[in-house]
Amino acid sequence: MRKWKVPKPARNDFDGCCAASRTEPRVSAGRWSRLAAVVIAGAVLAAAAACANPPTGKRPRAEATPRPQPPSPSPTTVAERDFPTAAIVLDDRGAPKKVWLVSSPSQGTAQALEFFSGERVADVRVEPSGSSAPGKGWTYSFTDRSGRRYAAVRALPSQVDTDQPSAYAGWDGKDGTGHDVVLGATLFERKTATGPDGVAKAVTRAVDPRPFFGGQPACEDAAYVARTQASSSQDSEPGFVPRAKILADYDAAKRCWNTQPIHAVNLEDNTFLLATRTRVFRLSSKDLTPVGAAAQLRTVDIKE
Repeated sequence: MRKWKVPKPARNDFDGCCAASRTEPRVSAGRWSRLAAVVIAGAVLAAAAACANPPTGKRPRAEATPRPQPPSPSPTTVAERDFPTAAIVLDDRGAPKKVWLVSSPSQGTAQALEFFSGERVADVRVEPSGSSAPGKGWTYSFTDRSGRRYAAVRALPSQVDTDQPSAYAGWDGKDGTGHDVVLGATLFERKTATGPDGVAKAVTRAVDPRPFFGGQPACEDAAYVARTQASSSQDSEPGFVPRAKILADYDAAKRCWNTQPIHAVNLEDNTFLLATRTRVFRLSSKDLTPVGAAAQLRTVDIKE
């Protein structure tokens, strides 16, 4: 905080006051001498009283101008982080909330990155405490290499189950309507095939994802898709249209496109985080688009 300079006492004013009390008045003769003597005597008494309580000479202290505070990280300006995420820890005790991305541990320690601010913590030890309560997630403690211990925070279940596609986020309108965001499903097609017995059967098979990436390979045999669909617990908003999209980022090390969602966390503000193997994106729950610049995200609209 800036220290404001306080003016020193004005010594000239104090010395002038005392000098006035020591000055002998000169009374002129004549008819005005008596009146002049009274006036001068009054002035001497006033000067003596002022000298008994000399002014401090301090000027009124200036009001400190508040220092401008740095703006809080704006969630709407962050939509992408390059970080291999093994867990997502949500600390919603403050404002703004903090969302920690935690890497896989190496030799007992991991790295942590706060999604919104970019704050990094090295050599983090993550220890679960207690059991996971339904809908509450696990409680973790952070300790960095300097010994600073981060308070226990709540970690929402974030692993995406690709064996059972389900809703991981949703859009909530102001009028109580909305829809769900479903992750974990692969893109497939149904065709009719005739078996050896001559009976026609419906056959389901995965769609080759390479044509969606200009012939470049995908990291998975089937492309995973994100969908918006009507909610089972609330009415859909007026004009709702279901959407299906492939959300992918390029893995330079493997030279293929990631489409599999590894982690997802609903941020409860009509956006959610989606983590692939190497990156984390923040997307709108309304239309599955990034909420800011996301140069590494490739979105492919699917017509079903």
